[in-house]
Amino acid sequence: MISLKNNLKDNAVYESCTKKFDLAIWTLNSAKTLPFALMSIEKAIPREYVNQKIMVDGHSIDETRNIGKAFGWNVIGAEKTGIPNQANQALKLVKTEFFASFEHDIILSRNWFPAILNRLLANPDVAVAQGVRVSTNPIFKKIEEAYVERNLRYTSIDNALYRTELIKSLGGFNVGCPISCDYDLQERVLRAGYKWVVDKTVISTHLRGTIRQSAKHAYTLSEFASYHDKLSFSSVFSRFLFSPIRGVEISLKKNCPQAVVVYPYWRFVVMKSMLKIPANKSNQNKKICYV
Repeated sequence: MISLKNNLKDNAVYESCTKKFDLAIWTLNSAKTLPFALMSIEKAIPREYVNQKIMVDGHSIDETRNIGKAFGWNVIGAEKTGIPNQANQALKLVKTEFFASFEHDIILSRNWFPAILNRLLANPDVAVAQGVRVSTNPIFKKIEEAYVERNLRYTSIDNALYRTELIKSLGGFNVGCPISCDYDLQERVLRAGYKWVVDKTVISTHLRGTIRQSAKHAYTLSEFASYHDKLSFSSVFSRFLFSPIRGVEISLKKNCPQAVVVYPYWRFVVMKSMLKIPANKSNQNKKICYV
């Protein structure tokens, strides 16, 4: 068992040592990565702190459900599929003051739980605390490390701790944002006057394949993100134009010469996906979703 009292000196963490936490994960045909993700959760979060382990599965046709059950998770079929729908279904079942959410392809850092818990409890205005994650693909790993090192907005719900009632009071996860519900939730948390803390020293691993597979994921992410207007496209286009320079910068800073080609390619993929978004869709969803 990890002793929070020995590893952290914050009084709030001392008091939290008797608390238990519900864990939530959403899955869909996740058998290739799920065992590694669940094993990392077991190693990172001591059993003594775990209450429910809630897995909402989107009707997988592989071994996902059996894998979840083998690791002791309560596997529930999704009423509606999609990340925000499945996340909301899990949220309804959460009974603890705080809960954590993960995705099926994240390998948690071993120090994730004590470090992120400390961040959440250090200030009652902190609604959500999380770490960061970088790809297993060696080239994208360098690119993502460079991004993390910059002072840029960052959010994800694949390795986060939340104040349960606060998230429920804000309406949970926005089903109008099938891909970008993490950005939307962060925006609502901030607008409500609370904090969303990202500890960039807690680095987990994102299981990713080839450059082409990672680019396809980026394409899908941008294509389904709901906030697209002329200003945001101008921003994406400008970033594409600047990407060769940024690629050189990353290649020198991270000793990754491939970034000279891969980073502009990634920016091109994102820009290409945005060209397919109808203008009326962007205007309709402008107020609620963010890329």
